[in-house]
Amino acid sequence: MAKILEPNDPTSIDAAGSVRAVERALQLVELIAKSRIPLSITDLSKLLEFAPSTIHRLLQTLMAQGFVLQYPQTKRYGVGRTISEIGRALLLRHDLSSRAKPFLEALVEATGETANLASLYGLSAIYLNQVESPSMVRIHHALGSATPLHASAMGKVFLADFSPQMLTDALENSSLERFTEQTITNVVKLERDLNKTRKRGYAIDDEELESGVRCLAAPVRGSSGLVISAVGISGPSSRMTDERLPDLAAQVLEAATRLSKGIREP
Repeated sequence: MAKILEPNDPTSIDAAGSVRAVERALQLVELIAKSRIPLSITDLSKLLEFAPSTIHRLLQTLMAQGFVLQYPQTKRYGVGRTISEIGRALLLRHDLSSRAKPFLEALVEATGETANLASLYGLSAIYLNQVESPSMVRIHHALGSATPLHASAMGKVFLADFSPQMLTDALENSSLERFTEQTITNVVKLERDLNKTRKRGYAIDDEELESGVRCLAAPVRGSSGLVISAVGISGPSSRMTDERLPDLAAQVLEAATRLSKGIREP
């Protein structure tokens, strides 16, 4: 039987305190999940107007449950495994994924390569939808799987859209892990590559994540003009040759532009 808590009952005070702690923890999780860059205890304290000691205590609990993680290099906090898993499940049901399907199918028909849709989540890009190439040799990305920002065409689309400060913060909190001999692990070289991405309007992964695989991706923009997703294709480098890249890039850009227009229309 439920117990009715009276105002002077000590257990009612404990209950109120517990509810307040949960509310604060949820506010903290929401802020970290929505931020495009990792945040420090000072940042969180200012934004939420909680004492640093309160923030620290809540973070320790959230880290223990996997909702938040701390980046060793900067001691800042970002999205943890638990939030990522919940987010992936929600993203896979997102309306954007179903609305993008026809555009991905058209892209496969035009290029013959696997077409993908991805969104930014923390310091990774998450695959939301995919239409595979009809070829026997084709590239497959598991839906809900994450790909690093610095070594993938999808990821570079988001990095290229970051403000200078956001980009600096993102790179400071990224290990820039090397996956192949082609992976860009130098910040200056990566920034140079991102400048090229901005100028031509699309990103290239030239065997940087997996040897023998090339990817192209272009931004999908919402009504605000910000990048909300990325559309791209993946295929063997033996098929996605230098000679084909201009035509393939044009097809990817067209698909991204049409999808951007489609999601902005009522």
